[in-house]
Amino acid sequence: MVVEKRPNTADEADLKVSKRLKTTEEADITVGKRPEIRNEADLTIWMCMDTVTGVQHTQWYHFTPENETYYGYSDKRRFDITFDEFVAGLERISDDAIFPEVPTDTQITIAPKSLDADTVHIKRSGLRRYENAEKGSTCGAKDQLLAEVLVMEKLSKTPHPYIVEYYGCTVHRGRITSIATEKLGQPLSVYAYDDPHRFNQIDKAAFLAGVESAVKFLHSLGLAHNDISPLNIMVREPSNGVGACTPVLIDFDSCGPFGTQPLSLGSPGFCDEEDEDFTSQKRHDEFALKRLAEWWDEEHDPKKLLCFGCGGKKD
Repeated sequence: MVVEKRPNTADEADLKVSKRLKTTEEADITVGKRPEIRNEADLTIWMCMDTVTGVQHTQWYHFTPENETYYGYSDKRRFDITFDEFVAGLERISDDAIFPEVPTDTQITIAPKSLDADTVHIKRSGLRRYENAEKGSTCGAKDQLLAEVLVMEKLSKTPHPYIVEYYGCTVHRGRITSIATEKLGQPLSVYAYDDPHRFNQIDKAAFLAGVESAVKFLHSLGLAHNDISPLNIMVREPSNGVGACTPVLIDFDSCGPFGTQPLSLGSPGFCDEEDEDFTSQKRHDEFALKRLAEWWDEEHDPKKLLCFGCGGKKD
């Protein structure tokens, strides 16, 4: 195993004992270990809608401090579910289902444990579309997580001012369990909706030029983002209110080398639904950039930007 930037011996120890912890993890699942849930704030809850049928359902999950994962699903609407039902519906997902093993042939960066939680965003495996978790079924979540880590490792070699800063990943029980990046404010979609006056003060041409700069940088590395939308562009406000707002491109779980098959592709309204090529391509980004410029002058309702992609293999 090749790992770079280990900040301290504790990180190294985590990797050494991770294999031994697998048997403990399997035992915990067998005896039905339950997490401690104090209130709904301990859960991440998603109310999703099928874009074809309009039917809504609710999914929720909880990560313990050791990154053990519990998942729940209901056909009920989010506000029709009681707290007790949320807790009772949680089932442990095995590590193998959602966390990739640490690669042995690729360098990865371990996020320092000394990072300030107030300045770090932790991104874990995507579970919003994970179904039948109580049966131990697998999904594309772990492949997507590993793919994003490898992209972030590549991007971090030559940092770009309009691409989110990558601090590394966390490792538990021999598996990559999350990605650590800088914590930013609001995505462009929410920024525009919450305060239209503030949004209208942004220099549209300069902001979009920044996004295009980040995309061209990706393309120079042989990568396409494949999911550019106002949800995946954060707004970095100037320090002390002096200067201009700038974009920060995030969410690289659909990013990949040209011609490869991403596990998800595009967001409604920002991908060409007539394009039946679901491989990673420059033109997906070029279409999204054009739509972004059009969206800028439209009505901004983040509820219209659903979480379901336009095509490709889903997580």
